[in-house]
Order: sequence, then C-alpha cells, then structure tokens
Amino acid sequence: MAKRDHIDVEFQGMKELEQLFEEMPENFEAIAIEEMTMYGKLVEEGAKALVHHDEGDLEDSISFDEAKRVGQEIVVEGGSSSAYAWRRHEEPYRPGTHTKYDNGAKYPRYYLNGRGRRTLTKARWRGYKPGRKFMQNAINATEADYNSMNERIRQRTLEGDAR
Repeated sequence: MAKRDHIDVEFQGMKELEQLFEEMPENFEAIAIEEMTMYGKLVEEGAKALVHHDEGDLEDSISFDEAKRVGQEIVVEGGSSSAYAWRRHEEPYRPGTHTKYDNGAKYPRYYLNGRGRRTLTKARWRGYKPGRKFMQNAINATEADYNSMNERIRQRTLEGDAR
C-alpha cells in the first residue's frame, strides 16, 4: 500500500484574531459614533451656510447633537428648533420681485425669486445656492463625505483603531 502524502497547515495568530473579533463590536460602535458626530457637524456647517439670511436667527437655530446609540441604531439628531426655518425650507420659491415689510418699514424689490437681498449675497456652499431646501442640499452636498465616512468606519474597525 502506498504511503499518503499530506500537508500540515499551522495557523499562527489565531488567538489574536479571536481577540480582534471579540473586540470588534465595541470598537465599531465607538468608531461609528466618532465618525458620525464629525459628519453631523459637517452637515450643520452646510445647513448654516445654505439657510436664508436676514437677521441671522435661522443660522443660530441650526444645531446637531453628537451621535449616540438609540436601540440598535446610531443616530445623529439635528436641525432647527424654529418653525419658521422649516416653513422656509419647504415653501416654494415665489418668482419675481417682492416687497419686504418689516416692523412698518417697507423695502421695495427686496425679494428676488424667493430669496432676500441678504440671502442673495451669501456665497454658494459646495455648489449649492443658499435658500429653500437648505437642509436637504447640505445633505446632498456631503454625499461623498458620507460615503468616505462609511469607508473610514469599515477600515478603522477592521484595523482595530478605536483611537
């Protein structure tokens, strides 16, 4: 009878690999919370840059909290506490020019296609004009950053980098 050839495979580092897998859920959560908090602050910056500007009250009303675990999800809550901000977010543009009435004062031709003169002087942010849908546009403008964030979370989790 012929002798069978065989190959012995010896795995080195299995204990380290097991430890990495055991630590991964905790590392993932810490990394995801850190990265998502940074992303929330970027969206906050964008929303403030894109919101209507008259007195600055709307910009001041926008804020995002740090990311936190809520049940099975990691959540970043943010937005504006002002009902006026959300009304401005959703109202359609009014074509043409319109007069502004403010505390008895009259400013003719103040609004141009739904944007006030001060809003019109604000710079674009990542290609988007300030005005309505400011929150949605801030999210749209940061889509590449969102994808990069997810890649960083994945990479850091696999490397065990909880900083």
